[in-house]
Amino acid sequence: MNSIIKLAPGIDKIKEGSLYPHQADGVAFLLSKKRAILADDMGLGKTRQAIVAMEAGCPEGTILIVCPASIKLNWKREILMVDDKATIEVLGIDTNQTDTPRWIIINYDILSKHADRLHAIDWAGVILDEAHFIKNASKRTSHCLKLLGVQAEAKAALIGPEFVFLLTGTPMTNRPKDLFNLFRCVGHPASRSFLSFAKRYCDAYRNDYGWVTTGASNLDELNLLMKEVSIRRMKNEVLNLPPKVRSWVPVDISGSKAALNAIDGFLSWYSGTDPSQPNDREFLVRLTNVRTSLHKAKFKAVAERIKDVTATGEKVVLFTCFTDGIERHKKMLGDQAVTITGANASAKRTEAVDRFQSDPAVRVALCNIIAGGVGITMTAGTHVIFQDLDWVPANHAQAEDRCYRMGQNKRVTVEYFHADGTLDGYIATLLQRKMALIAAVEAEEIPDQSILTEIQDGLRQLAPALMEEARAARAIGDAGARIDALANASPRAKAEETPVMETGSWEFTSSRDPSASYLVKFGRAGHLECSCPGFTYRGNCKHTREVRERIYE
Repeated sequence: MNSIIKLAPGIDKIKEGSLYPHQADGVAFLLSKKRAILADDMGLGKTRQAIVAMEAGCPEGTILIVCPASIKLNWKREILMVDDKATIEVLGIDTNQTDTPRWIIINYDILSKHADRLHAIDWAGVILDEAHFIKNASKRTSHCLKLLGVQAEAKAALIGPEFVFLLTGTPMTNRPKDLFNLFRCVGHPASRSFLSFAKRYCDAYRNDYGWVTTGASNLDELNLLMKEVSIRRMKNEVLNLPPKVRSWVPVDISGSKAALNAIDGFLSWYSGTDPSQPNDREFLVRLTNVRTSLHKAKFKAVAERIKDVTATGEKVVLFTCFTDGIERHKKMLGDQAVTITGANASAKRTEAVDRFQSDPAVRVALCNIIAGGVGITMTAGTHVIFQDLDWVPANHAQAEDRCYRMGQNKRVTVEYFHADGTLDGYIATLLQRKMALIAAVEAEEIPDQSILTEIQDGLRQLAPALMEEARAARAIGDAGARIDALANASPRAKAEETPVMETGSWEFTSSRDPSASYLVKFGRAGHLECSCPGFTYRGNCKHTREVRERIYE
C-alpha cells in the first residue's frame, strides 16, 4: 500500500494490500483537494476510494452518501468491508437504532422527502455517487447544492462540509455544460457564472429564444480545468485487463411490416409538422412507438444470439430500454435468467446480481439500461448485448462496464443490435458524434431539452431519406426479386445521379411579407440551405422540404 495512505489517520483500519496502487493514489488526491471529482473509468473501485478517504479525512461526525436507489445496498456492503463496526442508516430501506449513525445513505429520488432532516445535520462529509445525475437544473440538484453549501453564482465562498467527493465515470455525458454544476459543487472558480462558462466553453450564442448553450468550444482549456479538481484513470492505464471488443450487428427488418409501417407513419407525420410550433409530447409518444416496433422486430435475432452464446458456456448480460422485452426474454429463458429493472426493490436487485455472479445455472442477466447500468458488478458475464440504443452515450459506456472492470479475466464482447437504414442508424450516428465530443474533453491532447432539440432537428433533416429507406425496405420484403432495382433507387444513389442540382437555386416569396423573398440553394457541404429565419434557427424549413420533394419525387 502507498506510504502516503499508510500515514493518513484512520487508514490503519484497512487491511494491508486491500487497495490497488491506483486506488491509494486516488485516496491521496481526494484528501489533498478535500473537494474533488473522482472520475475514474468504470470498474476501478471509486466506491472503495471514497470510503477510505472519508474515513481518513473525517474521523468523527456523520457522512452522507447520495446515490441511485439501485446501489444503496452496495454502498452499505462496501462500508462494512472497510469498517465492520460502522453504524449505517439506509433511508428508504431500514432505520438504524443509533441516534447519530456514522453513515447515512439516500437515493436522489427521495431527497425532497427527507429534506428537513438532511438540511438540519452538520455533515462532516458528503459523497455524491453517479454525480452526473445533477448536471441539469432540478429539485434534486438544488437539494444537493444546498447540502454542499453551494451558494448563488455571484457568491464565490463555500460553506458546509469540508470534504465533498463527486464520483462519476462519465463527468460529461453529452456536452461541456454538463460540467458546470459539478464545478459548482467543488468550488471551481469557473463556476461563478454560468453565462461566462457557456460563452467560453459551450460556444454560446443568443437567438430570438434566448441563449443557446449546447455547443462546445475551447476544449483544450476545459480539459485543463478538469484536471485541477479531478483525477481520472482509464482501465487500460492501471489494470491488466483482457481486451473489450465492440461491434454493431445489423438486423434485417424488411419482413417486419409493423416496424416499417410505424417508421413510415412517424416520418410522414414529422415531415409535415411546423418547426415553429413544436409539440414535444406528441413527438416523444410517436417516437417511442417506433422504437418499440424496432425493439420487437429485433427480438428474434437477439434471442437466437443469446441462445448461441450460452450454449458455449458463457454468460450474457442483455440491456434493453423496454420492460416488456425483458419479460418476454425471461419467459423464454426461465430459471436461466435473472432480471434487473427499476421495478425491483434494492434487495431483490442485489440478490439477482449475486445469483448471476455465483450460480452456474444462471446464464443470463436481463437488465434495463438505466437500472442495471450503474453501480453493480457482473464480471461473470463475458458477453454484453444491447437490443436497443439509448440517446446518451454515457449510459452505454456505464452498462458495458458492468462486465468490463476489476475482477474480469476474460475478453468481453459487446454487441449492438440495430436495424440498419432506420431510426436506429440515426441514433447510432448521434451516439458516435457525442462520444467523439466527450473524448475530446477527456483526452490528454484534446433525453434533457437540448438532446430532444437535437433529435428533432436531425430527424427533420433526415426524414426524406429515412422515408425512402423505409419504403424501399418494405418493398424489398414484399418482392424480393426487385431488390437490386430498389436499392439503386435509394436517396444516396439519386443524389449521385443529380449533380446538376448543386448549382441550382430556388426562390420563395415570404408568406408573411409578400415583398420579401428567400433563396434555397446547396451549401458548401452539399446540403440544402435557406435564407429564411426558420432555417437559421432550426436548420430546416418548409422551403427546403419543398425542394427536397421536387428532387426526390
